[in-house]
Amino acid sequence: MKFENRIDIAVATDAVFAFVADQRNIPLWNYYVVDVVQETGNGPAVGARYLQTRKIDSQHTAITQMETGKSLTVETVAGAPVVRRRIAFRQTRGGTRLFDRWGIETGYPRVLELVAVRRIRRAVASNLEKLKCLLEEGAVQLQDGRAVSVNRRAEV
Repeated sequence: MKFENRIDIAVATDAVFAFVADQRNIPLWNYYVVDVVQETGNGPAVGARYLQTRKIDSQHTAITQMETGKSLTVETVAGAPVVRRRIAFRQTRGGTRLFDRWGIETGYPRVLELVAVRRIRRAVASNLEKLKCLLEEGAVQLQDGRAVSVNRRAEV
């Protein structure tokens, strides 16, 4: 299944890219991810691998493509579902337009994937709104009640 969300963020493109490319920041704007640890690589770069711990499971991901300031692709390398996420960044007059494209292989029948894609797309859009708020305002409260800021980790 595939889908795309986009959002405008009133922050310079280089700053948005740097924050999003550092996979360890995901728990600051995605309530479903509780921790991300970099396993290999030095900083965000092609080949960097991460262990992403989510509320009910974990998966290993890797940056497979990166054009600094312009695009980033992160893929599942171990675990399920298999996800390929391409994020593109475009400078606008007011800051940055972020395009978030997902390809997910769940292994479930197509009819179930069609139902799931709507739910997942809405959850991703909600997380992108949290990212926008965090970057524009410096702090946000996630859907699970955690309060986070760009200067400190999550607090309940």
